[in-house]
Amino acid sequence: MNRSGKLHALLSTARVANIPSVVSNVWLGVVIGLFFGDFVVLEIPWNIASRLALAGVTLYVAGNFFNDWMDRGWDASHRPERALPRGLFRAGLYVSLASALGVLGIGLAAFVNPRCALVAGIIAASICIYTLWHKRSAWAVIPMGLCRALLPVMGYMAFQPYLDGIWPAAGGLFCYIIGLSLSARHESMAEPPRRVVVMARGLLLATAILMAGQHKGFQPGLLMSLAGVLPYLAWTSFCLRFRKKPVSALVSGLLAGIPWVDWIVLLPIFLSLASDGAGWIGFAVACFAIPPLAFVSALLLQRLAPAT
Repeated sequence: MNRSGKLHALLSTARVANIPSVVSNVWLGVVIGLFFGDFVVLEIPWNIASRLALAGVTLYVAGNFFNDWMDRGWDASHRPERALPRGLFRAGLYVSLASALGVLGIGLAAFVNPRCALVAGIIAASICIYTLWHKRSAWAVIPMGLCRALLPVMGYMAFQPYLDGIWPAAGGLFCYIIGLSLSARHESMAEPPRRVVVMARGLLLATAILMAGQHKGFQPGLLMSLAGVLPYLAWTSFCLRFRKKPVSALVSGLLAGIPWVDWIVLLPIFLSLASDGAGWIGFAVACFAIPPLAFVSALLLQRLAPAT
């Protein structure tokens, strides 16, 4: 692909390499909503899952276009290689695409139910707050973390009316995004403040603890829980140890690793269902396959366009 062309610029603006992890996050919420409910579903409602996954993707891409539109002045001085400073597109095109995709995402969620539409609307509001605020304060990482944390909530609310069954997974993703952001921000310093490094590592560890707490609904054995946690810990440790420099490699690696956060919950569910047997095979295979496929897809797509 011509890396100076318009198609590459659009894929870079969309952060296309991160789209698979968005799908995985929404799928996590769908699984929790189905598996932890008061009813048994033997067939996956793919129409609902795919609609909400598409809603999540459109909201995510909308946020990226809005972010680049908002940052066009700053980029002209600091990131002149980006599409808008290079004059590849009109600035109005970016804000129009962002608006259209944001409305589409909320609309797709509304076709499922009003609860999903409400969550999609909160995601859109968090995108706006982050975009308007992120160059002014480090605290903007909070609305950015909410954007990710609410993706499984949107999937979950398709089947459940209350949040009590999803908060550990949402909290785990929230901690991961903030821990990732703090790690990236301070790895670029010659001598990062130790308290911030400890906080970042603590948040990444808290991710594993919170996600493992999501197993409360079906009580897997210790080995099943460890099976979900170990891939996450292995990849995160690898990134922090061997991909620290340049910082873009660290950020890209941790972004690609977001589906391993989902797998902390989904792999034990797969193992539990596989041992249980009848009626759950399609559901179990999807729990097993989607996060690893999202991870591999993210790494491959990073060769096509940068993740950040």
